Amino acid sequence: MHSNFPRVRRRNEVAGAATVLASAVDILSRPVQGTHRAVNDVVFGVLGRPAAPIRAVNDGIADAVYAAVRGGSAAIAKAVATGSELLPDETVSHAVTSSAAGSVLVGAVNGLLGDRLVAEANDLAVELGPHHRRRVVANETAELTTAFPFATGHLAILVHGLGETEQAWYYRHDGRGSYGETLAAHGISAVCLRYNTGTGIVDNGAALADLLDRVVTAWPVPVERIDLVGHSMGGLVLRRACGVEASRATWLPLVHTACYLGTPHEGAPLATGVYHLSRALRRVKQTAVWSDLLDVRSRGVDDLRLATDVPLAPGIRHVAVQATLAEDPHAWWADAVGDGLVTLRSARGPVSEVYTLPGTGHLALLSDLRVSRVLVDLMTDASPRQIAQVADGA
Repeated sequence: MHSNFPRVRRRNEVAGAATVLASAVDILSRPVQGTHRAVNDVVFGVLGRPAAPIRAVNDGIADAVYAAVRGGSAAIAKAVATGSELLPDETVSHAVTSSAAGSVLVGAVNGLLGDRLVAEANDLAVELGPHHRRRVVANETAELTTAFPFATGHLAILVHGLGETEQAWYYRHDGRGSYGETLAAHGISAVCLRYNTGTGIVDNGAALADLLDRVVTAWPVPVERIDLVGHSMGGLVLRRACGVEASRATWLPLVHTACYLGTPHEGAPLATGVYHLSRALRRVKQTAVWSDLLDVRSRGVDDLRLATDVPLAPGIRHVAVQATLAEDPHAWWADAVGDGLVTLRSARGPVSEVYTLPGTGHLALLSDLRVSRVLVDLMTDASPRQIAQVADGA
């Protein structure tokens, strides 16, 4: 007797990784092949018509080699994927993300190709949700209780930036506790989310709003208060979740504060630079193939070029913590250089309550002791004057 229930497709990260590697070979080989052809154009253009037969042979061999490399990598990937189907579920389901290094690598790959992974149903595509021991936690009370055994009614939702995972909040602390551990000491449950940073910010904002509805409903104890913290792109996702979804988000009235750490409210110069570089390369025949490579970038990366058009949600205390590599935040170049990735102007955006950390880089905002103190004070309703003293290192 055959079951009428559809077969649930099992998760296979081995097959997913093999497919990604084959795609990488395909993507990277094409601009190399194009450059090879462009060099031939110059060389054989100088040699003229007498060298045409030699060029035909040269181009034919080169094209065959590149095609063989791409075809071979695709065949190997298919063989690995087929072979992995014979392995037990527990062996292949989290073969990559079970390790910290693998999980970080998957976060970076999703930042670059996340929308493509989703379209191809690749099992390395990141699933939105709280993560415990590098695995997504279902929105069920039993699983949330296991992942958060000391859950309180005060939640801090931490959302990472482009190419990162929830593990970004735990690194680079030099033996000190992470922000989550510091907040826990004050009775605040830090929920560190992981999401696919390669998909669009609008889509991630909508998905986050839906997720928070489910988390609040299934949380082990009644939720009394929510505070939001977003690093870089994570702040834009939070703005979108609060703004676009405000009309139907049942969790929104519980939100007291939203803190943006190095968030590019007005766009990120690096993303804008890549866009313009791609356009410039495409204007020249010899470099157009490298424009194709840059255009492989994900929708999430491309979204960072533009200023966010959704207004700040009303009824929430919005706070920006910005950084500059300059030791003197009033130096003429401090604004332009910003934290190395985001200018001070962009990090400030429409937020009126702003704190500046001099001599600090973009990634340092994930582990700076001053930021930790600002978050605690903010979530315990300290005044702007008190927080300013903390940000200044007082």
